[in-house]
Amino acid sequence: MKKFRCLHCGHEFEVESVSTGLKCPKCLNRFVELVEGEPLKGKPWGSKSFSVPKIK
Repeated sequence: MKKFRCLHCGHEFEVESVSTGLKCPKCLNRFVELVEGEPLKGKPWGSKSFSVPKIK
């Protein structure tokens, strides 16, 4: 069980299984913060999903 907090309205809610498109049930905002539980797997927000060629 994971506990999230909405960054828009501050509502806290719990979810058993996280699916893509997690939203706050109160205001339907998609910007939520993990409060309790194991971190979600995936790339960190700051990681790049592409490579840039080195210019000589």
